[in-house]
Amino acid sequence: MGISWWAIYLFTFSWAVTLSNVGFAQVQFLQQNWDDATRQLFYTTSQGSRLIPYEWFLALEVSDGTKSFVRTRVPDLGYLSNDDTLNNPDRLPVGFVADTDYLDRTWLGMNCAACHTNRIRYSGKTYQIDGGPTQADMWGLLVGIRDSLNATATDEAKFARFVNNVLGTAGTAGSATNLRNDLNTFRANWDQFIVHSNPDPGGRLSWGRSRLDAFGMIFNRVSSIDLGLPENSSPPNAPVSYPFLWGTSAEDYVQWNASAPNRNDFERLGRNVGEVLGVFGAADLQKASPLRPYYRTSARRLKQVRMENWLKRLWSPKWPDEFPPIDAGKRDAGKLLYDKHCVSCHQVVPHGQQATPVTVGQIPVGDVGTDSRMALNAIQRQARTGRLAGSRLPPGFEPLPDTMPTGALLVNVVQGAVISPFHDVNSSVLGLLPLQPRSLRLSSDSLELTQQEIQEFLDAAKIDSQADLVSQVQQYRDFIQAYTVRLNSFNELSRQLDAKTVKMDKNPFVYKARPLDGIWATAPYLHNGSVPNLYELLSTVGKRTKVFHVGSWEFDPTNVGFSIVPGPGTTEFDTSIESNTNTGHDQYGNAEFTEDQRRQLVEYLKSL
Repeated sequence: MGISWWAIYLFTFSWAVTLSNVGFAQVQFLQQNWDDATRQLFYTTSQGSRLIPYEWFLALEVSDGTKSFVRTRVPDLGYLSNDDTLNNPDRLPVGFVADTDYLDRTWLGMNCAACHTNRIRYSGKTYQIDGGPTQADMWGLLVGIRDSLNATATDEAKFARFVNNVLGTAGTAGSATNLRNDLNTFRANWDQFIVHSNPDPGGRLSWGRSRLDAFGMIFNRVSSIDLGLPENSSPPNAPVSYPFLWGTSAEDYVQWNASAPNRNDFERLGRNVGEVLGVFGAADLQKASPLRPYYRTSARRLKQVRMENWLKRLWSPKWPDEFPPIDAGKRDAGKLLYDKHCVSCHQVVPHGQQATPVTVGQIPVGDVGTDSRMALNAIQRQARTGRLAGSRLPPGFEPLPDTMPTGALLVNVVQGAVISPFHDVNSSVLGLLPLQPRSLRLSSDSLELTQQEIQEFLDAAKIDSQADLVSQVQQYRDFIQAYTVRLNSFNELSRQLDAKTVKMDKNPFVYKARPLDGIWATAPYLHNGSVPNLYELLSTVGKRTKVFHVGSWEFDPTNVGFSIVPGPGTTEFDTSIESNTNTGHDQYGNAEFTEDQRRQLVEYLKSL
């Protein structure tokens, strides 16, 4: 019996998906107002993340073979290659960076480019989207590191190769023994980290491709790991899509639940410091007092300010000329529909004007009707403060209680990290980390910021005077006080009322509605990535796909999203699982769009 045309089509499509996922074609960059130099700086600048000793990462093999972990497993998980060696001599993937601590030890970390750069493949061409949401598998990366570490420690041949790659052929038996001890200590801690990071132990929920429970991970890192309080840990079971970054600097509030003020460079820095604390930044959290009104961390604040400045210049991507042309008639009809039903929540910011200040919409979760888990977790989690109990930060605030909302505790830690006069954590904290220092020439006393460095920071943040800085700090202090009051008020009300009926002034139980410029390049949709394309987003819930696959770069220009068929490296998304529900965002002025109207709106959204 001959091969059917349908079988030939499936084989050809699967092969195209395979090629797209390994970056077979030459990558092209769209016009987003970055030159190559800026792009490479964004890809390779450390923010202070310290995930694993640098030499270890380069030496690791996959757990089930002898191939390099970084050269084979990491690309298989969807992280993007970066062969420009100017600032990246070891050809690390995009956003994988080296960070050297103040005992002269080098670490492998991640910056925001790892999770906010994507690719799109269409008609044999691959386009790189700077600031776009990655389709990589972060959980696969973390578990893969665990498996490789454990295999290295238990397989003598693998360990011998690891020793040779880390120490070189001149390594002594004594140094190999020390390396084994360091490896065993590190992997034991990593195993526990994985246990506490499992989103659904014994259950069905996983992050999969394109998602991460960033809040859950940051909450666990700061309140549990950094404070040494395992009881503060909770499963990070509210994975969300990575947001796109163009225009972010201009929004007054950021995060999916509009929980982070973003009105000036001081507040933007706070948002970025919180991010690096969640992705393996080192933290030295000791009780704050009038004589010690700060917390020491590894966050690279000046570099974070510079990265934010680059993002301020980033434009949204325009629909490529090589794609099927936008239907002008449908686009114009779609604009009328958008102006009537959508613009009251989603302001329009034209391409090239991403620095335009934006007041984002804050829609009560009960009104928008989308999955509530992320918003609920963010406001309902409580934490013991441990050794931070009684901290007065900033000076003049009420001391931290024994137990408080985890979100408010995080805000307090972030502010203490932002205003710290030190570059890094204390040397005693560094000493607890694996690897013997190569040099002790830098003592903890030398870590203090100099006046010149402080001025460089103020200049980079465009803070013109001390009065301007005081004003920005005061604005942030006011937010912290209001935020804590709102969280405590909501927690009290939520004990009495169903979450969807809670109504209060400045309700913290909201999701953000941001401008949709470049939205065509950011599938899947809704905050939890539960809708695969724009066409379905404009449909009622009953017409949306219930189970689909995520992780392909193969683009669907008709429905505006990525391929949802199984392929190499893709992961299944089942909307019947709690946290994955695809409900909500299907009421548009109490109108259900017709088929023609949906197609018209899709054409308009392509043009933004």
